[in-house]
Amino acid sequence: MKQQFDSHTSTTVQDEELADEMIRARRQMKISQAQLATKLGISTRTVESWEKGKRHPCKPSRALIRLFIKSPEFVLDNLK
Repeated sequence: MKQQFDSHTSTTVQDEELADEMIRARRQMKISQAQLATKLGISTRTVESWEKGKRHPCKPSRALIRLFIKSPEFVLDNLK
């Protein structure tokens, strides 16, 4: 039997993994959701929604989150 690919499910799983990594990076840097939101130029509610999986970041936001995950110091030192 052929397995169907569900792009929505795939995106959801990717977003959950991204959220988990974002939480880990944020906690490693010992910053709050509000502090991260300020650095990214978004609302605290948006960060909270991403982390809880209630909302999914758009492509540019995903790229910024990935940058934060890879190099949190760079993001914190160079944004706003």
